[in-house]
Amino acid sequence: MRSQNSTKNKHHVSWWYAATLAVLIALTLMADFLVSRWQREVQTSEVNQQLGILRANLEFELYTNIELIRGAAAYISLNPEIDQAGFSEYVSRLLEQRNNIINIAGARGFVINLIYPIEGNEKALGLDYRVSEEQRESAFMAVSTGSPTLDGPVNLVQGGVGFIARLPIINDDGVWGIISVVLDYEGVLRNAGFTDHAMLDIVITGRDEFGKLVEIYRTVDESQFHQPVNLSIKLPYGEWHLSAQPSEGWVTFKLHPIFWGIAFILSIIAFYIIQLRQYNLLLQEEKLQALTESEEKFRQFFSDHAVVMLIVSESGEIVDANEAALEYYGYSAAQFDGMSIFDLQANSKGLTSVKLSDAMQHSSTRFETKHQLANNDIRDVEVLNTPVDSGGQRLIYSIIIDITDRLEYQKRWELSRQVFNFSLEGIVVTDEKHQIVSINPAFSEITGYTEEEVLGKLPFFLGEGLFEEGFEESMYQTLDKTGFWRGEILNRRKDGTVFPELLSVSEVKNEKGEITNYLGVFSDITNLKQSEEKLEHLAHYDSLTELPNRVQFQLHLQHAVTRCERNKQQCALLYLDLDRFKVVNDSLGHVAGDELLKMVTGRLVSRLRSSDILARMGGDEFVLLVEEYHRAEELEALALKLIQEMNQPFYLVGEQEVNVGCSVGIACFPTDATNSDDLLVRADAAMYKAKQAGGACVAFFTQDILVEASSRLTIAAELKRAITENELELYLQPQLDTLTGEVVGAEALLRWNHPVKGFLTPAAFIDVAEQTRAIRLVTGWLVKEAFSIIRRWESAGLELFLSFNISALDLADNELLERMTEELRRQPINPANIELEIVESAIIENFQSASAILSKLREMGFHVAIDDFGTGYSSLAYLDKLPVDKLKIDREFTSKLESGEGAGIVKSIIDLAANFKLRVLAEGVETYEQEQLLRSQGCNRVQGFYYSKPIPLTDFERKYLP
Repeated sequence: MRSQNSTKNKHHVSWWYAATLAVLIALTLMADFLVSRWQREVQTSEVNQQLGILRANLEFELYTNIELIRGAAAYISLNPEIDQAGFSEYVSRLLEQRNNIINIAGARGFVINLIYPIEGNEKALGLDYRVSEEQRESAFMAVSTGSPTLDGPVNLVQGGVGFIARLPIINDDGVWGIISVVLDYEGVLRNAGFTDHAMLDIVITGRDEFGKLVEIYRTVDESQFHQPVNLSIKLPYGEWHLSAQPSEGWVTFKLHPIFWGIAFILSIIAFYIIQLRQYNLLLQEEKLQALTESEEKFRQFFSDHAVVMLIVSESGEIVDANEAALEYYGYSAAQFDGMSIFDLQANSKGLTSVKLSDAMQHSSTRFETKHQLANNDIRDVEVLNTPVDSGGQRLIYSIIIDITDRLEYQKRWELSRQVFNFSLEGIVVTDEKHQIVSINPAFSEITGYTEEEVLGKLPFFLGEGLFEEGFEESMYQTLDKTGFWRGEILNRRKDGTVFPELLSVSEVKNEKGEITNYLGVFSDITNLKQSEEKLEHLAHYDSLTELPNRVQFQLHLQHAVTRCERNKQQCALLYLDLDRFKVVNDSLGHVAGDELLKMVTGRLVSRLRSSDILARMGGDEFVLLVEEYHRAEELEALALKLIQEMNQPFYLVGEQEVNVGCSVGIACFPTDATNSDDLLVRADAAMYKAKQAGGACVAFFTQDILVEASSRLTIAAELKRAITENELELYLQPQLDTLTGEVVGAEALLRWNHPVKGFLTPAAFIDVAEQTRAIRLVTGWLVKEAFSIIRRWESAGLELFLSFNISALDLADNELLERMTEELRRQPINPANIELEIVESAIIENFQSASAILSKLREMGFHVAIDDFGTGYSSLAYLDKLPVDKLKIDREFTSKLESGEGAGIVKSIIDLAANFKLRVLAEGVETYEQEQLLRSQGCNRVQGFYYSKPIPLTDFERKYLP
């Protein structure tokens, strides 16, 4: 039994041994398996962690260096004409603390013409992306997408291998070109830790902008890879893939010796586990430390960068703002806390919740808006948004660029371009060497040359052979001293014609004060020169007869008198005035009158010697200067010969025969006058004497004429005094309606209560007033009195009109219109109660001016009547054009009504007025029979001695007014 127990125990021990062995073997095998798998996982985790660190380092290297192209692109967009010096200055500041950047280059028009640093990169200058097979597709892909691209590794033209990041530069003119950053291939990988990492076999591949798989870096042939660890780098311009495995290979299953005992094995395993765990903790700490260092670098980049940057949450809250943002917006960090991006916006075109959500979904977005600063200034900004992940939170990284000045510059530039292209003046721009670099369309329009024909030439080629010697040097000297030159020059068009031009040349300087261009602006002044010559001729010569006018003749006369005075000689003036010219002008019209004056001029000139000077003084008056004569009889013979010539018939167009004559007055120097002015006045006075004698005769100046002229001047002077001394007064003659017998108005007639000569009617002084222009003073007094009377009547509730005569001289300019306007403002009345009377010849003599003035007065409400209608010759021809309301039948026709002689004329005038819708009044009614005949013919307004003679104003108001 003991034996059985012993056997049983042996079997039991064996079993236990076997079981234990089996268990140990099983446990050992399981442990071997588990440990081997665990080692593989640990090895994978280690590779993953190390590869993650390498990826973070590589991302940092790429982001911190490549993102510089955005700032450089924005800067060049604002400064499209930047040169190498400006580019180097800007980029040198940008790269002060940057590593692994070989160069930053700008390719205007896809050709590299800007690069920094230049040293070592000379071979890259002039590289044309359009012909470079290795770089052409990548460059044009960047333009087509409008986003950054990363190309590499690329064999650089200056030697070496590098990564190239490119970004198109686009402004209002389109694609300026490309900005590129070239990174040192080995430097980037070395700083990221790839080249010195001996523990891993690494392969980096990526897809370029065309989607093609590109190998970037490897330490081992890819065929030796077995289940590598893979990580990816997502960049705004592409995606790279990192693959790695341990350099010693992956752990495989193996047996562990159990002869050291379970305890030893367990202690070794425990120790191993503790060490492994500790090692894992160390790796974790290193990873966290690496991430912390990477974040710190980004924070330093974010805080210290001069560009305004904001970090915004999904809801729009401002999470962080760098120092540049605080300085730009004017808010403190505490004020920014709690603000949202929406609080900064000044219009509805900014960042909305929809746009914010869209920005979260895309790699990058941009838009333009307006932001309001803390001081309430509104600025135009461009916002560049890039989504980033931080601490498991999705954020927006925003770069704010102030584009206010750029937009303002664009507006000014557009305005300048419009002015340049659409200016009617020619514009030429030259370089500092005065060679033409640009012209506007007006230049080609004026000169006939296209831009291609003049580029590179000196502008002086237009005036070759036309400039005075030394002109160019003189212009350059003036430009150097003052920076500006202006003057008139002659130039030659492409067709060979020479033209005058007004030219202005000015310097154009840059911000350093250096001359970069010259701007020339010119206009063709051919028409202006012709107009000046024409005006000069018109100023001194009569436009109708081409004879010297009054101004030019007075110059000739002054020279002649001075010459005669110096040489003790004599000269004479013959003053000629045509007789009956007014009859021809009134009956046949101004065209016939002008033709007659030309024919008169021809006849006079044909009778004169070459030394005689004939001039037209105005109207139908001529004056002749004679220097070579000996006796007065010669002058008289010449005058009679001219009178005889004028007495011959003139035949106008259409064989219309007219007959005029002339009266001649003669005054001599130094017998009759001692200066040119007196000589002209006295010849005029002598002519007036000849007119008084009946015309067609000669009159020499005598002292009697002087006395008579002095008398007229005395009357004129006394008339001026009479106005100020209130010696003038108005007599009123009523105008009645024959149907009702009521007084409807009155005509105001002027009287002069002269302190010496007694009571004077207008016949005694009006002619003198018109000759001496004193009539203007009389009319002014008359207007003021008439307004005063009407205002008094209207205040009393009376609606009577008052008419008074005006002179032809009152219609020669706007003085009467201005007086009436001013008086109406000073004394407001109903303008319809004022009626201006004027003879028809006064209107026709200066029809244009008179019609314009009378039309304006009628528009203001005043009435106009033609006095003595029917006594002229041109009434019917001009009646439809005259700005009048009433016709007054002359007393000459009224007086002949009873005899039957004037009935036909009166009836014709009444019917004519009815046809033209004009009122009619007959003056000079003296009998009951005349009144009845006028009423039977349809004339219901009358005036005359039958009703009342002109009476003083006070008597009129007492007799006819209630």
